[in-house]
Amino acid sequence: MRIGLATAPVPASIEDAVETILGYISHAASFDVELLCFPAAYLPGLRGRKFRIPLSEQHQIREARDLIRRKAAEHSIGVILPMEWPSDKGLFNMVQVISPTGSILGTQCKIQLDPGEEDIYVPGKGRRMFEMAGVRFGVVICDEGWKYPETVRWAARRGASIVFHPQCTGSNVAGHTPRHWCDPDAPYYEKAMICRSAENGVYFASVNYALARQESATSVIAPDGTCLAHQPYGQPGLLIQLVETDLADNRTADRYAPERY
Repeated sequence: MRIGLATAPVPASIEDAVETILGYISHAASFDVELLCFPAAYLPGLRGRKFRIPLSEQHQIREARDLIRRKAAEHSIGVILPMEWPSDKGLFNMVQVISPTGSILGTQCKIQLDPGEEDIYVPGKGRRMFEMAGVRFGVVICDEGWKYPETVRWAARRGASIVFHPQCTGSNVAGHTPRHWCDPDAPYYEKAMICRSAENGVYFASVNYALARQESATSVIAPDGTCLAHQPYGQPGLLIQLVETDLADNRTADRYAPERY
């Protein structure tokens, strides 16, 4: 499967987010990308990170999503679309997976919130698997991939070859940009990517915003923990990687034996 990870700048508005997403879809389709993923809550942008993200109503998110669905169908490309979802229960940080025909395959809400997010978002419930072109995959959102490794193992135990990780680490005003990928003096994020892949035997595809102070790179990690490719820090762009899903054997995840505990 040929996957694409869209390292996109912080959107100025929901209209700006949609325009950026549609542009990346067209660009990815020209390179025969089959499945394209965006950063966390990209529609209309992630809150709590000193970004100026205007509030959006559910109908605005729905209308924007439907434009994106039509674009995905036009180009026959799957899209992992991270978004906010206003509801009577509160504001969810979630992903909807759009098929190459434009249908919605399902939703994954963020269920493990960072303590700093609890006054912004409400946690969802349950995890689910997705499948496209015969490839099974899961989605974990931002802190779930960093601090809650059981979310990745859940997908690996159910046959995922790839776990996608929409995230946001760093900011445009403060933070530490690594000197190079997996810099030992940098924050732990890229080391965690290696762990999530190697401890489960799956690909880990992590996509960050393009930030002035970006603390982790958009990256694709192989099942043995090798970094196959990463986007330069702070640079918007499309990272494309051909993923050989047969190499994801899930061996270490399958050996998990909770009954021994």
